[in-house]
Amino acid sequence: MAEIAVSAALGVVQIFLSQRNPKPKPNIVIIKGDLETMRAYLKDTEQREQDTQGAKDRRNRVREIAYEIEDALEEFMVDVPQHFHEHRISIVLHNIVHKVMDRKALDRLSSRIDVIQAKINAVKELDPFRTSSSGVAAVASSSRAEGVLDPVYPILNNDELVGMERRTTDLFDLLIKEESRRLVISVVGPNGSGKTTLIKKVCESERVKGHFECHAWVPHSTSCKDTWEKICKEMGVPGPPGANMEQNLVNHLEHRRYLVVLDGVWKDDWCNSINILPDNGNGSRIIFSTCRLDLASKCSDDFYNLDPLSGNEAWELFCKKAFRGSECPKHLKEISEDLLSNCEGLPLAIVTLGSLLSTKCRTPAEFQKVLDSLGHNLERNFEFGIMKRVLKQRYLNLSHNLKRCFLYFCNFPGGYPVTRGRLIRLWIAEGFVEKKGDQALEVADAYLKELISGCLVDTNTRDVQGLVRSCQVNNLVRECLVSISEDERFCKVLTRQNFDEYDHRSNRHIAIHDAFTDSLLSKDFSHVRTLFMFGKENFTASVFGKALERFKFLRVLELKDAPLETFPEEVVNLTLLRYLNLRNTKIKAVPGSVKKLQNLETLDLRQTFVSELPKTICKVHKLVHLAVDKINEDQGRVGAGVFSGIGVLASLQKLSLIKANKNQRIAEELGNLTAMRKLGITELESRDGKDLCASIQKMKHLSCLHVTSRSKVEVLDLDYMSTPPSLLHRLSLEGKLRATPSWISELHSLVKMSLKSSRLDGDLIEALQTLPCLMELQLVDAFNGKELEFRCNSFQELRKLEVEQSDHLHTVLVHEGAMPNLQKLTKRRCKNLKLAPLGLNNLTRLEEMHLYEMSEELITELDNLRTGEYHWMIDHIQVIHTSCSPVNSMYPSFRNLSSFARY
Repeated sequence: MAEIAVSAALGVVQIFLSQRNPKPKPNIVIIKGDLETMRAYLKDTEQREQDTQGAKDRRNRVREIAYEIEDALEEFMVDVPQHFHEHRISIVLHNIVHKVMDRKALDRLSSRIDVIQAKINAVKELDPFRTSSSGVAAVASSSRAEGVLDPVYPILNNDELVGMERRTTDLFDLLIKEESRRLVISVVGPNGSGKTTLIKKVCESERVKGHFECHAWVPHSTSCKDTWEKICKEMGVPGPPGANMEQNLVNHLEHRRYLVVLDGVWKDDWCNSINILPDNGNGSRIIFSTCRLDLASKCSDDFYNLDPLSGNEAWELFCKKAFRGSECPKHLKEISEDLLSNCEGLPLAIVTLGSLLSTKCRTPAEFQKVLDSLGHNLERNFEFGIMKRVLKQRYLNLSHNLKRCFLYFCNFPGGYPVTRGRLIRLWIAEGFVEKKGDQALEVADAYLKELISGCLVDTNTRDVQGLVRSCQVNNLVRECLVSISEDERFCKVLTRQNFDEYDHRSNRHIAIHDAFTDSLLSKDFSHVRTLFMFGKENFTASVFGKALERFKFLRVLELKDAPLETFPEEVVNLTLLRYLNLRNTKIKAVPGSVKKLQNLETLDLRQTFVSELPKTICKVHKLVHLAVDKINEDQGRVGAGVFSGIGVLASLQKLSLIKANKNQRIAEELGNLTAMRKLGITELESRDGKDLCASIQKMKHLSCLHVTSRSKVEVLDLDYMSTPPSLLHRLSLEGKLRATPSWISELHSLVKMSLKSSRLDGDLIEALQTLPCLMELQLVDAFNGKELEFRCNSFQELRKLEVEQSDHLHTVLVHEGAMPNLQKLTKRRCKNLKLAPLGLNNLTRLEEMHLYEMSEELITELDNLRTGEYHWMIDHIQVIHTSCSPVNSMYPSFRNLSSFARY
């Protein structure tokens, strides 16, 4: 499958054609057309010919051609970089000086393109890329269009049905319950969870067979026509398949109680297709298995979520396969548990791993070898090959962009959660997202949602809205991906153990997982476009800097958490670099030569010691994401100073955190950044408030805003917005406010709000209580009143409320109907609050209450409440954690008043 390489080459061609390079010869456009034809052909034929020698040879040739095109164009872009000029005179002078050099580079490019074109023609002669009515390509394309898929979902044997009894009972009840209408039932779970096995066990039982008059079990196809033909054949529908096939099927089932099983549904359009089967009032049932929870919710009347095996069930199945029904020897128990943890409760994964172990000597050393080389065994072992084949079918049906996005998880170590924002920015930098500008983020986000909804990627954490914050792939899926990735020559994970075997011409993406740097000087990495470094122990900064000279064409450099104390000078020579992550390093400054990185789109300097950005940062014209801050124990997050001129970076969508007092014009300059989505500004002075408000009003796409005043006594004077950004959903204001800004009550999209050091009185709650989307509210030294009252119908969507350091607060009153969806309530350091909230029982959905460094009187009252006559007021709260600081002790006293600890 060379489709990924061809797609990457197409991306480079499109970038090349869009840049202001010397006018390319027409053969560049011709090559673009050839690449598009190649990609279409490969997509049509990948499932039909992937195992033949001829197909492998063709794919390798195409991949090499794609790589050559990429190399030729990017070498030209390095030799003839783009330059941005402020004056026409400088443009003329530049063209005069560089005319000869640019001409030579263009001649070299033309010669290379001619050679490449000859290679393309040679491949065409051997095997035409354009499909024809009689060639193999046409057959493959037709087969692909009809969706003929080999059945690849393996069925577990009867001795592997551990944990099935409780599951079959649940599914059995759904299947034969007394309801006359036709029901669509879905069984949902990740690859290898045993969906097919469960359905087969239930549907093949004598009771189910006797309950239904006719049955059909059909492996799902991408073609509706193919599926209907198979159903007709299984049910013995009279008449030849053809134009009236669907109607023949409907007529045949009209008065029969039928059962249809569609195994492995994954496409949305099947929701409508299922409705072709008649609802005849006879209690008929349709069952389909799927990895997509969203599809199950949309298409089914009932669905059964197939959870992973419990710990005991997984252990029982593991022992059945690894020790052939015997108990696990004591000397292997610990290593066996480590091995089993890789399977994450998936039956097929446990069976494949157990089957492999059953062939090994029962010694800790042998089992340790399996654990250490799990990834290598995937390719060689038959059982793991089955798991890989299952996943590969899912992979083959992804679009070329989704394939690359999915394979990208190979770069990260097993069990490594990656944040959504980081992943999306990486995908965009790699060129996996074909849309540009404002649309790129939305498209990339849609890609991630599709991978998650297809159970290919797991959600790790979500925010208060339920949106993904971080994600990962489970260990077994990752190992399969690594194997597929090596087949594709897409990504290579390098360790000390496999470095010597590495063919430096193979992969465009490499990830070094134990951060060794001493060996990097021994190979040529000019073919590499992406470099990830994980680990710190074997990292030598000086050696790494020299090694970077071998990565001439890097687009992505991921150095998060690397033990760097200075900015690597060699980085600025990587002129094709689009993404640079130096987060959580110890670098203290960014050199002025950063202006050479004319293609840089993302620069992440968060949690570093950078306190000021160079003046030349304003010459990096393609910057989209610029993030910089450091954590100060006394002041929290501290921004970096910027010089005047930041307003010329018109592509910026994220700028955070920057100091306002370094540049007196910063608040005004920000008005030029109309594409801004996330803005963080610190050390704002009162006099700049009006200019900042004027600038913010121009940012129609702004979704997140963080503003901090110069000091706690400096007033944030921000009440100058008549039309605040309508898409703003996160707002953080830190500093003294004279009053709640009037525009806050107009933020109808606001989801999360944080106010710190505001010291406001009663009008604060009045201004916020009717915000229709507010789900999380944090008030830290923000409320200066004595009584906090939540009235009926206020804060209808609020899920989390935190009140901290309200020194004068002594009463909290919750009316019936207020905060009906509140799930978590946190109060901290409110020293005069000695009574439990009045109306606490009105918060019927409250699950957690955390009271930290509060008065002893409040904790005592709550303790008496839980054991007394009115315990019903807090019985619904599952978790109550408290702490107070006793008078004669310097340490806080912690108490657990949770529901499970009450009686």
